Amino acid sequence: MKLSVEWLKDYVDIDGDIQKLSDDLTMSGSEVEEIEKPFEKIKGVISAKIIDVKPHPNADNLNVCKVSDGSKTYTIVTSDKSLKINDFVAFGPADLATDVDGKIVRSVDMRGIKTDGMLFSLEELGLESHSSRVFRFEKPAPMGEDIVKIFDLDQTVFEIEITPNRPDCLSHIGLAREVATVNRKTLKIPEVKVDIPQGNVSISIESKACLRYLAVKIDGIAVKDSPLWLKKRLASVGLRAINNIADITNYVMMETGHPVHAFDFDKIPSSKIVVKNAKGGEKFTALNSKTYTLEGGEILITDGNQILALAGVIGGKDSGITQSTKSILIEVATFDPVRTRKTSKGLNLSTDASYRFERGVDPNDSLYVAKRIVEMILSLSGGKVAGMADLYPNVVKPSVVKLSNKKLSSYMSFTPDPQEVSYIFNALEMKVSKDKNDWTVEVPTFRQDISQDVDLIEEFARIHGFDNVSAVMSMPFIQGDKNAWWDFKNKMRFLSTSLGYFENVNYAFSDPKATKLFGNTFKESPELLNPVSPEMSIMRPSLLINLIDALAYNVKHQESDVKFFEIGKVFEENHESEKIAFVSTGKIEPLDYTDKRMESLLNFKGDLETIANYFHLDLDFTNVELAGFTAGRCGKIVLGGEIIGLIGELAEDVTDFFDLDLPIYACEFDLEKMFKAIQIFEYKSASQYPVSFKDLSMFVQKGKIQASEIIKIARTSSEYVRDVRVIDFYTGKGVPSESYSITIRITYGSMDRTLLDYEIDGSFSKLMELLEAQGITLRKVR
Repeated sequence: MKLSVEWLKDYVDIDGDIQKLSDDLTMSGSEVEEIEKPFEKIKGVISAKIIDVKPHPNADNLNVCKVSDGSKTYTIVTSDKSLKINDFVAFGPADLATDVDGKIVRSVDMRGIKTDGMLFSLEELGLESHSSRVFRFEKPAPMGEDIVKIFDLDQTVFEIEITPNRPDCLSHIGLAREVATVNRKTLKIPEVKVDIPQGNVSISIESKACLRYLAVKIDGIAVKDSPLWLKKRLASVGLRAINNIADITNYVMMETGHPVHAFDFDKIPSSKIVVKNAKGGEKFTALNSKTYTLEGGEILITDGNQILALAGVIGGKDSGITQSTKSILIEVATFDPVRTRKTSKGLNLSTDASYRFERGVDPNDSLYVAKRIVEMILSLSGGKVAGMADLYPNVVKPSVVKLSNKKLSSYMSFTPDPQEVSYIFNALEMKVSKDKNDWTVEVPTFRQDISQDVDLIEEFARIHGFDNVSAVMSMPFIQGDKNAWWDFKNKMRFLSTSLGYFENVNYAFSDPKATKLFGNTFKESPELLNPVSPEMSIMRPSLLINLIDALAYNVKHQESDVKFFEIGKVFEENHESEKIAFVSTGKIEPLDYTDKRMESLLNFKGDLETIANYFHLDLDFTNVELAGFTAGRCGKIVLGGEIIGLIGELAEDVTDFFDLDLPIYACEFDLEKMFKAIQIFEYKSASQYPVSFKDLSMFVQKGKIQASEIIKIARTSSEYVRDVRVIDFYTGKGVPSESYSITIRITYGSMDRTLLDYEIDGSFSKLMELLEAQGITLRKVR
């Protein structure tokens, strides 16, 4: 919500301290996220006078003007042929002036004549959505004076975050009520003195989702430009002027928070309004010129047959206001918030009106809003009120909430002054009465968020000021204990960061399109009934989807060396589990310019083994083809005979989806299963006796046996084996094409004596026999 401070001054007196006003709003619950100056980029634009106008010698559609700022004369070439001598205009000298977007005016050659600057339209000053001509003053202006000063464009606007439960604050009057209450000022709501006669308007409501529909017919209006003050106010809150009728409807919406719409009455063939539900399949062309196919259930404003508007969202193009419009029908209605939001989300169409209707609009301010807009239209466009109809099937009445003084005092930790309580509730337009122990509060219908006594306590607390409430400990503080599961996850984070990985925290939702790339690698996850967006419409079946997306974002922003991990829950139907996932790409040591090594699957797998070794766990890896991963470069992670995760290099179709052109390595495993497998080890003293080493090289046929199996055979081949490690791996010259060469180092030793040569040789010979029995060709023994 954009709040113009200058506009706000119409409804409440402000002392002038902008920062204090911002703090008051924030502390009362309407957080000011940013303080803006919407016209601050306009520089160097001044008032000037046209002193000569001649046709361009080389272009029929251009004129050459002489412009004076009172001290200097400039040459300007313009396509606005309506300019005359003695017109006063907004002029920007070349290289000195900038428009509302900060674009600098440059001197250019136009068909042989060099311009010294530019004549500004209101569009270029940010005050209109489209200008057809150069702006000119209605009466002479002092030449050479800054346009920002003349137009009073040094304005301040607050960007305010309004919580969904406070639709009453989506207006200048609503926020003025907050400011007035906090600062004990008087709220000045504009009076309306116009009378609207009943009759001459026909309305029928066939949809229960239309809570109230009020329509006013005005004849003899003139559609034209809005006055500058109105354009300026709308522009300050991000709305560009269109015409006086459209601008007035926008003005009243921003003032009162109640969206209003205007129809060209002559474009309503039946001269009546019928509110009904869409059946589905209807085509509707909106004011944005886009055509929508309705799903069914949308609230429609029709003339009985023709669709005039999507209720609560947007008007129709065929019934819109044009320059030739003479009679209009003003709609001031209230629609069901849930149905409005469903329409807006279903059609992916969000407007200022739908934003307010989705949160709830007060039906009981309709008559005031109607009178306010009628009064402004009669003032700015002329015309005569022909009549009004107002259908309100089920009147919404104010609710009554009781609040005990004891409960209020208990929650506040002090006994509030009754006069302050009465003032706060009355200032917020709640009718208050008090007996000996209780408050009885009649809550206005624009405060839909208040339904019980604790809501009233919150109202008192936020206006009284949370910073004015003393801190009192209401119960003993209990120190929670860190359990083993918490400690395990904390160690996992420490290990991951020590290996160079940065932790990510992503949403628990995923893109179903990205998930489908992994086929049945991940189990099916629940779909969301009301997703934030199509890209977040399912619960994540894996941490990897969002983690890859985060990696891709960094790569696209020139961070090509990326190592991420995340700990979080993944979801299946009726089940959730906690996992950890890693993704990596780029250089292994990006900060070491002498190290040119790039991340590889083996190195990536080594990171995982480093973590497992810390917990004294032996992981096994089995080659398995997985959808979403490169064939032959992926597999399952096994712990104690149970599959706990997966690892591999992402397939090309996955990297293409995320717009990546470099190898990406990913793994994910179940934290809970790993946690259960952790064993408590007893540490023993090291052997005092020397050990011996034996190296063994061999050719291994690809696909026949895994290196992990070779290591397992070696470890179990003798009671004297203390350790087995791979020290070399090679493919290429001298190695058969269908094989690879691997060298392992076996450490032999004993805890109680020095092994004799024949014991070591016997153990080693047995190992060679076991390996040869597996079809492995031994190359070299050392």
